[in-house]
Amino acid sequence: MTGRVRYVAATLALAVVALGYFMIQGRPVRSGLRLEARPAASRPAAPPQVVPTARAILDRGAELPLTKEQRARLEALDRQWTSESAGLEAAVHQEEEAFAAFMQEAQAGGKTSVQELQRRSADLRELSGTLRERRQQHADSALHILTEQQRRMLSSLDASARHGGV
Repeated sequence: MTGRVRYVAATLALAVVALGYFMIQGRPVRSGLRLEARPAASRPAAPPQVVPTARAILDRGAELPLTKEQRARLEALDRQWTSESAGLEAAVHQEEEAFAAFMQEAQAGGKTSVQELQRRSADLRELSGTLRERRQQHADSALHILTEQQRRMLSSLDASARHGGV
């Protein structure tokens, strides 16, 4: 393998890793560039929002005063989510393996185009996006079961856990 081929293979591998990272993160696509003047001391970036599953809320049952009805509804929602997410997570895993196999072939061959990478990763992006959307819908349903006071308590518990407290 010549130095030039190694350079191209290494560059391609790094580009694929970066592309995969951004696909998994699910960043929204921006339709155009917009440059905004912001002061240097603008507010810090917000940490990623934690979407509480019904199971996570149930696990915090001692800290959140859940009624029997709320607990039963959350348990039913957890069973539904476990069933629904298992299939989606398996499909995402299968697509990840297929894409990884393609990448190994591309690295061995030494050539592939960005369009081919995008085409091969389209199913993975779509499935990952679907899983994120469904997880958000599940979290919204789980939070809807709680009272406003319980939601505030859960939010403050999550914030203190992210900042090293409790």
